[in-house]
Amino acid sequence: MLEIKGVSQSFGDHTVLDDINLTIRGGEIVGLVAPNGTGKTTLLNIVMNFLKPDEGKITYKQKMDYSSKRKEIQMRRHLSFLPEIDDLYQELTGLEHINYYGRLWQQTTREVEQIIERLHMTHYVKNPVKTYSLGMRQRLCFAMMLAADTEVMLMDEVMNGLDPDNVDLLTAELINLKERGKIIMIASHLLNNLDLYSDRVLFLKDGRVVLESVHESQECDSYIKVTVPSHAIEQLKTEKPFPEGSRYMSHRLLCIPLNGMQPDQVGDWVSFLYKKGYRDTTIGEIGSSEWYSELYNNK
Repeated sequence: MLEIKGVSQSFGDHTVLDDINLTIRGGEIVGLVAPNGTGKTTLLNIVMNFLKPDEGKITYKQKMDYSSKRKEIQMRRHLSFLPEIDDLYQELTGLEHINYYGRLWQQTTREVEQIIERLHMTHYVKNPVKTYSLGMRQRLCFAMMLAADTEVMLMDEVMNGLDPDNVDLLTAELINLKERGKIIMIASHLLNNLDLYSDRVLFLKDGRVVLESVHESQECDSYIKVTVPSHAIEQLKTEKPFPEGSRYMSHRLLCIPLNGMQPDQVGDWVSFLYKKGYRDTTIGEIGSSEWYSELYNNK
C-alpha cells in the first residue's frame, strides 16, 4: 500500500499541491488529470522523492518512507519512474538500456527477451537510440520500466508519441501489470484511453483533488448521454422534467441517470430525445474527457 499523507507544495506564492491525501493498494491504477502546470508531475516527483514537499510524507507498506538515507535506499528498491526520452543515451542501444534497468532493480536480464518481443521491438532494439523515432523511444522507456519490474510504477504521459496500435499494445501491458498486483500512478492527457485501464482518476485543480472518478464496475453510475445546445435545455426540461441526479455539463452534454429506472423508462427517454431530433444518444458512465471539459473548459 502506497500512502500520500498531507502533501503540500508551493513555488513562491503559487500553491501547486494543497494537503493531498491518497492511498493506493496493490492491483490498482490511479490516473492523474489536470491541465499542464497544475501539479500532476510535481506529485509524481514527490512520491519518488525527486522533490521534497513543503509538508506531508510518502509511505510504502506503512513502514517505509524517506525520513533517512537508509530508508530512502530501501524505498527506491520498490519504486520506479518512467524514464524521460531526453535521458536516453543516444549512442547506446535499446537493449543496453533495458538490460541496465533489469540489472539495477532485479539483478537479472532473464525477462528482457520476452519484454522486447511483447513490445514488438526486436527489429530495432540492437540499434543505437539516435536512430529511433519518437514512438520507438517511448516504447523503449516503457520496456525499461517492465525490466525494472518494481512493485510501484509511476508514469508521466506514457502514451506520448505512440500510434493507435502501440497505444493498444501498452494498454494491454498496463492491464497485465494491474492483474499482477502492481501499484501504478499515471499522469495522462489521453483521457479516453486512461478510462480503459484505470481504477480511479483524480482531477486536480487549485492544488486539490476536486473529483475522484471511480471506474470499478460495481460503483459506476450509468447515464443516458446526449448533446443538447444550451438554448434548448430549459425547453426540454419543461416538456419532460429531468429525474433527480441529472447533469448538464459544459453547456452541451445532458446526462440522465439510469439508477432506479426500469427498461421501459429508459426506452421512453431515448424515444423522447430521438423525436426531438437528438439522435446521438449513448448510454454509459461519464468519462474522463467529459469531466475534463466540465472542470477546466466550462466558461
